[in-house]
Amino acid sequence: MRLPVQLNYRERIAVCSVLLLIGVLIVAEWGVFPFIRHREMLDQAILTKTLELEEIQGLQNVHAMLKQNVEKIRGRLALREKGFTLFSYLDHSAGATGVKKHIAYMKPSVSDLQSSDFKVLQVEMKLQSISLHQLSAFLHVIETTDSLVRVRKASIAKTGFAKTEQSAEGIDAILWVETIAP
Repeated sequence: MRLPVQLNYRERIAVCSVLLLIGVLIVAEWGVFPFIRHREMLDQAILTKTLELEEIQGLQNVHAMLKQNVEKIRGRLALREKGFTLFSYLDHSAGATGVKKHIAYMKPSVSDLQSSDFKVLQVEMKLQSISLHQLSAFLHVIETTDSLVRVRKASIAKTGFAKTEQSAEGIDAILWVETIAP
């Protein structure tokens, strides 16, 4: 078979080279490059899943630690006296440290913790005309016992003159004390 156009040897090599190059590009574009892109997507997916797995394992460790802490708290709550109330605990501690006569008021309240079996018991307590030493002794008693009681917030103000003759100055303190209960 004869071609309508006669090509010399060099022209035939050029045309065959161009056709070969086009064939290689077609094979690369439809055969090799999709395989490479798919492989890169799989590598990226593996990396993403590896990072997600590490995050899940970290969260699992945090969950186990929190669960262990909850069990410790339950154990400490079980050691409390039967019928424990924060109000009576603070009243007893105030009597033991000698600040009971300085209590202006005590306002108890209860709130539920979200997604938990526990309740937060709170008492707002105002102490009037007490010395800094009395306040620190009272705070030490309520914070260092094993009853899971803590002072969440405190507002302390200096008073002008105390009503007692022993000290010329005192302080007023409003304490927000809280604990948890099952």
